[in-house]
Amino acid sequence: MIAGIFKQKENPMSELKSCPKGAEHKAHMCQLKHEGRIEEMDKHSAQPKFVCNKCGAKADEEGYLCNPRPI
Repeated sequence: MIAGIFKQKENPMSELKSCPKGAEHKAHMCQLKHEGRIEEMDKHSAQPKFVCNKCGAKADEEGYLCNPRPI
């Protein structure tokens, strides 16, 4: 019953399928997270200038995000 209290997170891979710029991405931040590629995430978010309006991930370049906006 406790498990029913918590909202289940959407599968990050489903975000990849619905990304309007999926073919343009070098690597989605959500994909890197899903695959456990934390060091690579850190590399691309050392000095973030953009945040994703969809998932909240931050990145140095907007090309790593689905729906970027400047921070």
